Amino acid sequence: MAAFSLYLQRRIQPTIVASGKFDGSHACLAVATSSGNILVHSPHRIPSTTNPSNPQGEQSNARLAWSGELAELQIGKQVTAICTGRFGEDEREILFVGTLTHLLVYNVEDNADVFYKEMQDGVHCMAVGKLGWLPNQVAIIGGNCSVTVLDFQGNEIFWTVTGDVVTSLTLFDFDGDGNNELLTGTEDFELKVQKEDAVLWETKETASVTALTSLPNRQFAYAVGNGTVGVYESGQRLWRVKSKHRVVSIRAFDVNGDGILELVTGWSSGKIDARSCATGEVIFRCQLSAGIAGIVEADYRRTGRSDLVVVSVIGEVRGYAAGSIVDSSEPGETMRELLAKKHALQLELRQRAAAVPSTYHGTRLAISLTSSKGAARLSLASGPGLLVHCAVVFAEGVFEGETLVSHPNRPKGELEIELRPPKNEPVDIHVKACVGPPGADLLQVFELTRQLPRFCMYQAISQPDEIPEELLELGVFTEVPERPQRIALWLNQNFLLNEELEVPEDGVNAGSIDFWFRGLRDEKLHRFNATVSGRVTINTEDPAFAGDLIQSLASYLGLRELNSEAKFPLEEQRLSEVLERVRGLRETEAKLQGETANASTLLKNLLIRFEDARILENVEDMRKRLNQLKAVNADLIREHEIRRNSHREFTKALKELNMGVQRASRFRVGKAAANAVAKCRTAIQDENSKALGLSLRYG
Repeated sequence: MAAFSLYLQRRIQPTIVASGKFDGSHACLAVATSSGNILVHSPHRIPSTTNPSNPQGEQSNARLAWSGELAELQIGKQVTAICTGRFGEDEREILFVGTLTHLLVYNVEDNADVFYKEMQDGVHCMAVGKLGWLPNQVAIIGGNCSVTVLDFQGNEIFWTVTGDVVTSLTLFDFDGDGNNELLTGTEDFELKVQKEDAVLWETKETASVTALTSLPNRQFAYAVGNGTVGVYESGQRLWRVKSKHRVVSIRAFDVNGDGILELVTGWSSGKIDARSCATGEVIFRCQLSAGIAGIVEADYRRTGRSDLVVVSVIGEVRGYAAGSIVDSSEPGETMRELLAKKHALQLELRQRAAAVPSTYHGTRLAISLTSSKGAARLSLASGPGLLVHCAVVFAEGVFEGETLVSHPNRPKGELEIELRPPKNEPVDIHVKACVGPPGADLLQVFELTRQLPRFCMYQAISQPDEIPEELLELGVFTEVPERPQRIALWLNQNFLLNEELEVPEDGVNAGSIDFWFRGLRDEKLHRFNATVSGRVTINTEDPAFAGDLIQSLASYLGLRELNSEAKFPLEEQRLSEVLERVRGLRETEAKLQGETANASTLLKNLLIRFEDARILENVEDMRKRLNQLKAVNADLIREHEIRRNSHREFTKALKELNMGVQRASRFRVGKAAANAVAKCRTAIQDENSKALGLSLRYG
């Protein structure tokens, strides 16, 4: 049962909910309303004044206007993220409000700005805490393909690029050294753990990562946009579940009072459930009348123990005390669960009672993986006298809905299924195949597990007779201090090869590798060459694929430092054009701001003259001023549309630049990658396209 409940009488924006002790002792709730303002609820607020004419203590001229327990902070822009935290020794927490263009850091208790900073990459998510490699508390801002770290004065002290828009981030101790690392989730499905400029771990999920939270014992929970929530421990996934509803918020909280934290999830359907962090088993669930907007932990009743505070999109707030949460199942849910168990047990009894034909004794099912004809191919073959009636293939991120059922009109002795992974990542495949003789009522089910290698969408070929001359000039050139035999093992593990690649021991090419392959997605030709001296050459027109190869090779060989030369003239030209476009958009923005300022000044003057005419009861002059006001207002609306479109183009161009910088960093490992990012960023700030091209090429 809920320990308390209340209504905020506002519609709340999903995911933008936070709690903080703005006076250092009393827990408050901060939410973003659908109108774009911040609403602060303080149940234990003491009015700051006792003026008889102002008994509630409201401050009429302050930015944060109090009305009893509620206060509203006017932002004037769409709020994209909020969080709370402390800077320095002050026990009072402050409020961080992010928009698509700015970051506002606000002291609620003093009712004053701490600082207001323009963020070129926008603010999509935030966290406040202590990073292991920095001495003080900092604010970490996730933006458009970038992460920015700010100190208590708003000064930038760290910046790095990501592969796409950062949608979630959190701090936790990934490697167990007692210091926090930075975990980020992005729109391109990537999870990444960073320690300064070094990437400790990264993986791909099946959709955009929407929420992250740290757990004890080097665990963290994640949620993605397709309704999946799960837990990782030390880089290994423990479990995951999927729903047709969207995950809005996740939080670690001890719901049953046993001293062990559970993972609490709030869903867009209004459901709240708590699961064991180790197994994913549901411990409790309840249902609200509207979708969840956010879940926070706060001592809202001043009992000395934190409550689980749940906020819905219609402004309903419920608080649950640790150890007092009761599972309130939906009507009929228990009966449905019992009927499902009964059906499963009856089915198992019928199967055990049925006589197993002698045909199935010693049955085998052959499975093979190949790359040909535009896709990776999974082939199933049954034994003599048996046919494959159907197959169910589960492959994360490969099929829509993640599962494919192949059911031929007539059972076949061999069944082939096409697999087209969209990204260069290893994929675990789980296969259930039903095998039996023709017309059989009882089928034998085989369960098999295989892994698609990272580069399964590239087919090994022999050296072409005609090699484009420009191809040999393109690509990445580096020195790898490793024997070619180990590089051959990496190739065998990461590609689907009909025969294992071996390094020749004699002849002209002794001790070297010359590996040609063709992309099945675009039919482009690629080459990987390694010599006995350690010279590695990757000839390709695709810079993203070259970066994937370098990162995979470095991870397999355990390389901590790797520099390279990258020759991609088309990529350099494209980024130079984008940089020129950014420069032009900045000039346009400055010009539009000046025009808007002039129009605003004219509008104010017209309003004053209109008011003068009203006082003088000069109707003709009033009509004239009103027509002028309408014309100026129409001009302002048009200018606003132009500025909005210009800003959209500017944001898109910055994203392209940051993604280009990310690709440049993936050609290198360690400090070389960090140096490449720093030089590229300096070139972008200086609007120097030549320096940007050199940074992309040489790092």
